[in-house]
Amino acid sequence: MISKTEKTLISRWNGTSTVIETDDLAFEALIILKYNQKVIANLLGTPSNIFELMFGHLVCEGYIESNILAQHEVSFEVIESSKNFHAEMSSQHLLEYTDDSNHVVTSSCGACNNDDLEQLISDLPLIEKDVSPINFTILNRSFDSMRLSQKGFLSTGGMHAAGITDSDNNLLYVMEDIGRHNAVDKAIGMALKENIDISKCYLLLSGRCGWDIVAKASRSGIANIASIGACSSLAAKAARHTGVRIISFVKSNNAVIIGHN
Repeated sequence: MISKTEKTLISRWNGTSTVIETDDLAFEALIILKYNQKVIANLLGTPSNIFELMFGHLVCEGYIESNILAQHEVSFEVIESSKNFHAEMSSQHLLEYTDDSNHVVTSSCGACNNDDLEQLISDLPLIEKDVSPINFTILNRSFDSMRLSQKGFLSTGGMHAAGITDSDNNLLYVMEDIGRHNAVDKAIGMALKENIDISKCYLLLSGRCGWDIVAKASRSGIANIASIGACSSLAAKAARHTGVRIISFVKSNNAVIIGHN
């Protein structure tokens, strides 16, 4: 199993002097995703749970439908070299998108190679709104559980986390990565791999919510996003367009809800 952290020699200042010691840093590497021998993306990320990362990325970026594992036989392997990790997935299913300008990027940002954000938002799929009441007690409890599960962050202070709850806000999965988009891909990929109906699930974020996370949620069918941090203006626009509900700044006695108003 690939570690999320890497021990590195450092100099630590203790207030009066520096000492030489080793420290755990978040493991960051180049992860090359290939589908049917075609390079889909070159991601900088933490090379753990790479199958979930790739499966989630393919669904969240609109390449494949979430039920591909039930409909087609899929093979997968990771080839590790001294410099990077090659994740190779093969299936008889053909990719739905072939426009490299929008979908093959060199980072985990889905808009970095596109200059028309309004068009990107308008192209996002619409989902069925979840208008059920939010149980903030259980939601905060799920965030507490997620914090306790963030072993990589507790060790390094440098990793994002994303979690998936069930429809009652009980925490199911937590994934970590140096990149917040990758953590989301991993969490969604894990839930879909386990055949979870994520349409009523909550996507939990350890940080902020940008428009690209809303895009990933709408493409995968998630109707609710809850974040510890803020929601951006483009995320709000994307949420109102797609039907996704965002609950940001989640605390025990406060939250900001955007999307259905």
